[in-house]
Amino acid sequence: MLEPAQPDLPERHQYIQEVHNNLIEAHPELAGDGSLLDRLERAYAHAVVLGFTDSATIMQFLRYETSAPNFYRQPAIDAWLRTPGQSVEQRFADVVARVKSRLRRD
Repeated sequence: MLEPAQPDLPERHQYIQEVHNNLIEAHPELAGDGSLLDRLERAYAHAVVLGFTDSATIMQFLRYETSAPNFYRQPAIDAWLRTPGQSVEQRFADVVARVKSRLRRD
């Protein structure tokens, strides 16, 4: 499994490029999205700022970016992820659970 790169910019770019390539390999329909690499870079940077450290959760965060661009900038989601108390990873898991629950009801 890919591990998040250290803050060193070339390593970070290489990590995001690997994630991008793996996502396109798994979902060829994403190959036509010219903005995907840039969006993944911005989403990764945001995840780091929020305090994400778990590589699996960061990958999930990036996968969500592929289908819901800038989801993390939605005011309610951003506020929830920044709320003190639980870890940001736990708060993100709560968001994912809530979304899945709502999709099942609809």
